[in-house]
Amino acid sequence: MPDDRRSGSPATDPTMTPSQAIGEAPTSADTSQPIGDAAASGGTSPGSRAAALPPRYALGQQLGAGGMGEVLLARDDQIGRDVAIKRMRVAATPVAVTRFLREAKIQGRLEHPSIVPVHELASDAAGRPFFVMKRLSGTTLAAILKDASMSRQKLLRAFADVCLAIEFAHRRGVIHRDLKPDNIMLGDFGEVYVLDWGIAHVDTETDSLHDGNVTAGEEGTTEAGAILGTPGYIAPELIGGESIDTRADVYALGAILFEILAGQTLLPRGRAALQAAASDVESRPSVRAPDRECPPELDAICVAATSRARDDRPSARELAERIERYLDGDRDLALRKTLAASHLAAAREALDTGDGEAERAHAMREAGRAIALDPRDPAAAELVGRLMLEPPREIPREVDERVAKIEEETARGKVRTMAWVLPAFLAVIPAALLIGLRNPMSILWVGGAIAINLALTWFVAARKRAPQGADLQRAALVFSVLVFVIAREFSPFMLAPSIAAVSVILFVVDPRVPWLGIVASQLLAVLAPWLLELAGVLPRTLHELNGELVVHSDMIRTIEPQTDIGVAVFVVFTVLAAGLVARQVGVAQRQAVRTTELQAWHLRQLVRRA
Repeated sequence: MPDDRRSGSPATDPTMTPSQAIGEAPTSADTSQPIGDAAASGGTSPGSRAAALPPRYALGQQLGAGGMGEVLLARDDQIGRDVAIKRMRVAATPVAVTRFLREAKIQGRLEHPSIVPVHELASDAAGRPFFVMKRLSGTTLAAILKDASMSRQKLLRAFADVCLAIEFAHRRGVIHRDLKPDNIMLGDFGEVYVLDWGIAHVDTETDSLHDGNVTAGEEGTTEAGAILGTPGYIAPELIGGESIDTRADVYALGAILFEILAGQTLLPRGRAALQAAASDVESRPSVRAPDRECPPELDAICVAATSRARDDRPSARELAERIERYLDGDRDLALRKTLAASHLAAAREALDTGDGEAERAHAMREAGRAIALDPRDPAAAELVGRLMLEPPREIPREVDERVAKIEEETARGKVRTMAWVLPAFLAVIPAALLIGLRNPMSILWVGGAIAINLALTWFVAARKRAPQGADLQRAALVFSVLVFVIAREFSPFMLAPSIAAVSVILFVVDPRVPWLGIVASQLLAVLAPWLLELAGVLPRTLHELNGELVVHSDMIRTIEPQTDIGVAVFVVFTVLAAGLVARQVGVAQRQAVRTTELQAWHLRQLVRRA
């Protein structure tokens, strides 16, 4: 069998089904071997092939072959066009010849734009019949569905053309009997063709093409036997032995439409399809393939066309008209309102079951479908609004994961803020130098504590992953060392409390860290030196002298006005650090509120009553 996509081929009809017209299994063609003219040799040489046919036809390559037939590309020199010639290539019984001629005549008398025209029916010099057809260029529907290379809109318009072609055949007493995606071709310039009329039923004839029982064939192939057609597209009444009429083709059209909409076959492949067709099968694409969002009008068309009761099926023309009405924007409002009400009831039933994640998700999906079907339904809009604006008792896991990601991004921003804030504390060194050092080792203590904090901050900031809660706890602990050193050198009640306050603001705003632990560590860093002073371990830095409190520092000497200026500089940098931290928190909070309110505003526009 040749590939589904071919340029300039005579379509799937001649290339794929000479065996179906003759009643034999297809065989692959070997174009490298000459085909002799004698019947016993099974073929002719290229020269004798050309001589056997009328001289107006210059033969080209073989496009396909079956057990007794072949399809050749040819040039009609009389008119100057490319054609496809289907001919018998071996000696055949009178019955096989009759079948071959029957196919050509059926196809030839169905003069319709979507049926491949037959230009000539004759016999060659050896008396073997052949017929000349239009040369086609395009792709089978089966190949298009396989690679999803065409939009639903275009496929439906092509399908409507197929329905009209079948209606044309029905009006002339012909039932195709083997409709399937392989036998529909979409041309390269918008043409649509129905192929392979080899086993068609004609009202004026008796069916004597095949005898015997149904045999299992390969996936997607035509079965030869008492039941003609391809399993998966054969109407249930034919499997049950009832007489054939035009509604058998309508069932096959419904199965093709289902395949277009659902992206899967209505019935399983092979012999299993014969058993499945006799039972109730879900034929709504929206149920079998909910992710493809099939409209209810198309659902209803599929259900009607594939009904087991053939009296409930529309004609092929009615099928085409319903597809065209849908494509033209005509919607069944009553059907949509009914379906919307059922989805709304399902949403409320889900909420009555519980307020958990699964129940809420199901209710939201059903309510959303109700709004999509009937946007003016105030009850559906109200339910969606309530679901969106009223928080559930249990926060969905997906929301928690999203919040965690936002917190990680916020933590990354905090680390960047700390990288800018910490160098501000280095102002203590020039301030101390300005005032005058009493103990040079104090500079090493303070500078070392600041350097440790800077190193940890830059290490966390340099990593690609966002800082975790444990990272922030370690950073807070290291920061408490700086607070302790400042409290020891400058007195617990002079500068350390403001630094500790900035630290608490910086770390406690992240809900992933234990806020009580952070507060306790900073308080301990401030008060520990004071407690050690009370215990006599460290010298006192706070004295009472003549009714006044006097602060004594081992680090600096008090020299006016340098002392005042140094302390002022340090206080300025501390306040600026606090301001930077607070600003970063405020901006993040405002952005979160704005995002939430913007989502709520969009929702209100969505569910606002018309």
